Amino acid sequence: MSSPSMNKADFISSIVLTLFGVGVLVESLRLPRLENLNVNAYTVPGIVPGFLGLFLTLAGLFILIRSIKRGGYKMSLNKEQAVGWLGSAMVKRTAITIAITLAYAILLFPHVPFWLATPIFIFVFVVATEAMKYGRLPAPVRLLTALVLAVVAGLVINYVFQDLFFVRLPGG
Repeated sequence: MSSPSMNKADFISSIVLTLFGVGVLVESLRLPRLENLNVNAYTVPGIVPGFLGLFLTLAGLFILIRSIKRGGYKMSLNKEQAVGWLGSAMVKRTAITIAITLAYAILLFPHVPFWLATPIFIFVFVVATEAMKYGRLPAPVRLLTALVLAVVAGLVINYVFQDLFFVRLPGG
């Protein structure tokens, strides 16, 4: 059996998930279809994001329907609960994740080559996540581990996209 608070969380998160899925689907449909290059319809750039957006939308709708059946739409939120929720660790983690991701997409990506921007993003994300978890910066050994992880992941991601999928990356 599910708890009332979980049903409310499912209700809210399902709306966010559904809207995000619709957004991904719409944007994938806006990607070039490359008809002028006689590209096979199953290999166009928007096919994978389109399917992912469709599945996210469907998953969001299923969770929404389930939460409505369980009464998750019944919100009895007062000011103290709202302030408590806004100050919760979950909201802080989400805000920091969004801020780091936006910094990557808006600041790093256009100005720094992909092969360098991605390891920077991964390193900052790992360090920030560790700092949020423990309330302080990680120990030097964990910082070094995060750095190695970021560099290796950045190189692998760059190799996979550039050399296996033949995707031209910015600054590559």
